[in-house]
Amino acid sequence: MILIAAFTGISGVNDGGNLIGTYLSSTSIRPRVTVGLLLASILAGPIIFGTRVSHTIAVEIVNFQAAGHSVLALSLLAAVLTLGVTWRMSIPTSTTMALAGGMVGTALAAGHMDWIRWAGVLKVSIGLVGSVLVGFGMAFALASLLWMLMRRYPRLGFSGGRAQAATIVLQGLAYGANDQEKAIGFTAVFLMWSARHTAYHVSWLAILLPWVFWLAGFFGGGLRIARTVSGHVVRLNDVGSMSTQLSAAITVGAASLMGFPVSTTQTTDGSLFGTGAALKPYHVRWHTVGKFAKVWALTLPLAVAMGMATMGGARLLGGL
Repeated sequence: MILIAAFTGISGVNDGGNLIGTYLSSTSIRPRVTVGLLLASILAGPIIFGTRVSHTIAVEIVNFQAAGHSVLALSLLAAVLTLGVTWRMSIPTSTTMALAGGMVGTALAAGHMDWIRWAGVLKVSIGLVGSVLVGFGMAFALASLLWMLMRRYPRLGFSGGRAQAATIVLQGLAYGANDQEKAIGFTAVFLMWSARHTAYHVSWLAILLPWVFWLAGFFGGGLRIARTVSGHVVRLNDVGSMSTQLSAAITVGAASLMGFPVSTTQTTDGSLFGTGAALKPYHVRWHTVGKFAKVWALTLPLAVAMGMATMGGARLLGGL
């Protein structure tokens, strides 16, 4: 449970900063209201959208029933170490990549490829790549459309506080139903083993505990990441912020309903790039975009290597 708390807390720092980053450019809604709406909707996400993603993470990638407690713990340790390295770079990265890579690397180092369920690995890969592309395309189209409508019908009020509040809630719900469910899945497995149950089941405690851990990370360091996302890619007006947030929420929400684990961080960043390309292509700081892409490309192999290293270290120490 300590490793689950650490993983979820780091997610609060990394993803929490990324989620609120695009709102820092907005003048339509107060930061306190933003935080309150976001945190409440994250908790409600798994309840409203269901827990399909938690099943994908906990059951469909590695057979932890066969692998056992130690492999689960080492997978989480590898993910935490991977996120720690990228966090030191002050760049948002993918907790999904870190987790999936750590799980696969640990199983490979244990010499049990039969524990790995490759259909689930493929499902994660499709979700990660597809969400960025869909988020980019949707944000580009939506930003262009909103800007055109605002010029023709300035009284529509797309940049108002109510519109911003709606997108905050939608994005929080989507995050809660996807990224947050990685921790929910592992918590459910831990509670299942503690009660000596064999059937996968998500209880209310499995939803509440990760939310509390996430809050600790969010308030502990999320603003540092938020400043990077808010100002280092492109400065957005309210219309740009709304198109970015809404595109990411729709993309992640749709993936959640289909059980595809994606990265809200990457999807939001992809949407941010799409909005910038549509509204201010010459103002986009493409060198930062390139830096993001390099970190994303590094995360998966780094996580696999961390998984293999943690398993190797455990064996050397006689733990396995």
